[in-house]
Parts: sequence; C-alpha cells; structure tokens
Amino acid sequence: MGLLNMLFGTKPAATKPAGKRPPKPQFSSSSNSPGSSQSQFGSPHSVRKDLLRLVLRETLTRNGIPQAWLSADLLRTTTARREDGIHVRFLVREWEPRLMLHGVAFEKEYLQRLLLLDPLAGNWLMGFSWQFVLRDASACPSMPHAGSWTAAPVSVAVRQPALAPQQSGDVIAGPVVIPQPQDDVRGDLERLLALRDADLKRHGVTGDTYAPTRPATLV
Repeated sequence: MGLLNMLFGTKPAATKPAGKRPPKPQFSSSSNSPGSSQSQFGSPHSVRKDLLRLVLRETLTRNGIPQAWLSADLLRTTTARREDGIHVRFLVREWEPRLMLHGVAFEKEYLQRLLLLDPLAGNWLMGFSWQFVLRDASACPSMPHAGSWTAAPVSVAVRQPALAPQQSGDVIAGPVVIPQPQDDVRGDLERLLALRDADLKRHGVTGDTYAPTRPATLV
C-alpha cells in the first residue's frame, strides 16, 4: 500500500490475475430482465422475443403439433465476448415420444424459419435446450435394463405368406406334360399311319412312294 493510500484511506484498484478464463454465459429469466419493462417495450430484445414466439407457433402449426404440447422459455444471456442474446429452452408439457425422436429435426426447422425472418439471428441466438414440465408423468416408461443401451438391435425376419393349395379351375403356368400308357401311344401312331395312307390314295399315289428317289442300278 502506498503512502497516499495510507493518508487518504483509499484502497488500491484490484488487478485481474493473469491467465484467468472469461466468465461463462449467464442466464436470467426474460420476465426479470430490463428489456421486459414497459419503458423498453420496443427494444431489440423485446422484438426478438416476439419473433421467437412467432416462429415457435408457426413451426408447431405447420407440423401438426398441438400448441399445448410444447412451449418455450426465452432466457437472456450475457457474455463477455458477444452482445446480449437469447437462449431458447423448449418446455415439453405433454408426454409424446415422437417429440424427442424428432427433436433435432424440430430445432433445424425452427432455426431455418427464424433465419428467413431475421438473417442476422445467428448473432444473438445462443442455442437450444429441452426441459420436461409434464402435467402427468404416469405414462412415461421406466428405465430399461443397463445392457439394453449398447445391445445390438434384434432383426425381425419377415415371413412370406404360405401359398394356398391350388383348387380345381386354377390356371397352371407353363407347359404340362401328361404321361400316357404305352398302348395309347401305339394306337395313336397306327391312326396317324392310316390317315397318311388314305391321303396318298386320294391323291393317286400308289406303290412305293420313295421309288423315284432311289438311285438307278448300273448295267
């Protein structure tokens, strides 16, 4: 402590320690923030909150999600390196597993709609988080077995339906060969030969049919 400080009773200014990390972002409720007062009704922070509520309502409506299932708490954030922003905390009020299944896709669509209305929203939007504030948690399942988290999924084989037996009158695809007894084959051959002989006689062909085609004998 210097001489002047001892005489006048002043305290030396505090020095920041070297290598100290910057403070983490601090969250505060939007209802208690200075931007929520009536004197700052038209402040940028108030306009941004209204914009976030509008985007949430539009995203829920366009995806068919009831408004009572999901709401949002808008938290003012303060950091040493960036301007004050807003953190969106989604509040799940109704137990619906599909909300968590499609939670990442919901955040992406929410951000896309926000950037369409304000392309600079990436400068003041500080992120998303989810919180369960269920009216009735009795329908929620309990924790599964510890090994089920890393167990391989069980593949279910799809069984093909059994073909019904063919009834009379069904159409059979492909050629069908019906075996015949030996006597029937011989009878068909004799009938064919008889028809050929009758056809030759009707056209005046008699004797040896193949005689003109035989080679002549040498003298």
